[in-house]
Amino acid sequence: MGEIEKTDGEWERGQRTDDLAGPLLTGFAIGALLVGLVWWAVAMVTSDSDGAGSGQAGEAEIGAPLAAPGATPAAAPSRMDRCAAAARGLTGPLQLAQPAMDQWAVHVGAMNKLVVGEITLTQATAFWNQTRVGAHQRIQTFDRATARIERDGVDCPAPRLLGTGVPAAVRACSTQVEAEVHALDAARTAIATWRHHVADMEQLRLGKLSPTAATQMWLSMWQRGVSELDDYRAAAKAAQRGPGCDGEAGDAPAAAPSETPEPTHSMSSMH
Repeated sequence: MGEIEKTDGEWERGQRTDDLAGPLLTGFAIGALLVGLVWWAVAMVTSDSDGAGSGQAGEAEIGAPLAAPGATPAAAPSRMDRCAAAARGLTGPLQLAQPAMDQWAVHVGAMNKLVVGEITLTQATAFWNQTRVGAHQRIQTFDRATARIERDGVDCPAPRLLGTGVPAAVRACSTQVEAEVHALDAARTAIATWRHHVADMEQLRLGKLSPTAATQMWLSMWQRGVSELDDYRAAAKAAQRGPGCDGEAGDAPAAAPSETPEPTHSMSSMH
């Protein structure tokens, strides 16, 4: 999926870091073997029955009703109006990214704890099975919310294009939109990896993917997930600290995945 673009060529195309995290942990061969066993366990679990979902609440909708025939055309929206509308349109997708990001964070966090011995294989398997439930629906809800933005772009001049003498409120709002675009793009990157892994788990469950191949793919996605989740957390926090479009803090999600409880031993009773 391409990154979010600004309309009229105003927004620079960002750069994405798809580099994987650093080398695997010392002694990871043992962890890889455990993961192979986990894949077998996960394959035995009945696939969650969540569907594609039909609700589309929270989708970004920017626009105004058509004027009545013969009516005097309305004045073109100002830069402030355009940026404020863009910020409002980004709020829904950013909020709807959170459920999928939280699931992916717990899924990756379980692996982090497993390889360093903080949780057992049984506990890790319980977390992985739990985070599969509803994953497809949450991902699709996010996809629907971002569809319009991906198609139409974001209509707000980038801060670098504003020049001098621009009102402080306009510059602040443009800066906020830029931060939220970066946060949404980071979420899309991380959720794309999660989407791929969810599909792999289903292929394994159906016998269309071998445990060996699935394990190799998971190890790659796990490390990528660690890096992409970190990128999203940083971008989401930057958007939260942004100036906003009304003199207040930004409208990014209230909680980034870093604030989501990681797997703990209290989950060991789940099967």
